[in-house]
Amino acid sequence: MTQVVVADVFLRDGLQALRHEPGWRAPTTEEKVAMIGALDSAGVPEIEITGFAHPRVIPSLADAEEVAVAALARPHRAVLRALVPNLRGAERALNAGLRKLVGLVVLSETYERLNANRSVSDGLRELARIAERVRGEPVTLAVGVATAFHCPYEGLQSESALLALVDRVADCGITEVVLADSVGLAGPQLVVERCRAVSARHPTVSLGLHLHNLGGLALACALAAAEVGVRHFDGSVGGIGSGITMPLGAARLGNVATEDLVALFESAGIETGIEREAISDLGGVAQRLVGAPGASYAASYGSLERVLALGRAALPGLRANPPGASQLQEVST
Repeated sequence: MTQVVVADVFLRDGLQALRHEPGWRAPTTEEKVAMIGALDSAGVPEIEITGFAHPRVIPSLADAEEVAVAALARPHRAVLRALVPNLRGAERALNAGLRKLVGLVVLSETYERLNANRSVSDGLRELARIAERVRGEPVTLAVGVATAFHCPYEGLQSESALLALVDRVADCGITEVVLADSVGLAGPQLVVERCRAVSARHPTVSLGLHLHNLGGLALACALAAAEVGVRHFDGSVGGIGSGITMPLGAARLGNVATEDLVALFESAGIETGIEREAISDLGGVAQRLVGAPGASYAASYGSLERVLALGRAALPGLRANPPGASQLQEVST
């Protein structure tokens, strides 16, 4: 294990979270396109630039076409992709020029009804329609499986139901599947068990993880999954992101931060191709852009080199006046 792919979903998952939080602001189209450029410059290999949902459902993504057209018109190295929850969204994304789409299926019946007002079977039928639409075209269709571990309303989801759902996805000819810990409460053992089960059943499927961090275990889950062969991970700069029908505010349900994933993997000797300090800076940019605190650690410090630079700059002052100097004087007198 020497390399993983870390994609960033801030411009979709992060921005759809804004509907939960009064006072958070939606970036302008120009700010979104600038963030895409900055992520690309930092070396992020894949960027989820928007979602083609109905504007009434996710107002912060109402400019999806404008963002996609502007981003594709600029030079970029990254693969630019978009979430397409239905065939209408897929048509919009294709018309905007995108050549990687991410469909969405849900394991929990309760969550799918709340999220899209349809059953799980309806969602699978819609995915099949999207797959048929892009068959034979130079378009990649990946699929995210929401609530693959827990549902905030039903609790732990069964492994057998997950495998049956992935069977249906594979039947559509899809070979890239991302399991989403939508609530952020999965632990490493559960993640490893399910990744192994899916990979054993579908060895030709490229498996990824989309992690949230409510329980604080997202990084542990990511490393454990990488150790059993998972190579694709979603993050969101600044640790910002949430589903649109979650019972808790987005500030508590944040995605695992892209910069934290990069710090984790690079420290373990696993290459990401992403410039560590640049992506750390973008974590802070994302938080300021939406006026949100986020849930990122690396955005606060960036790297050991940055901490050392701050420490060495402060060292002369600390030596001249160490924190315990006044107490030492009092004791000596």
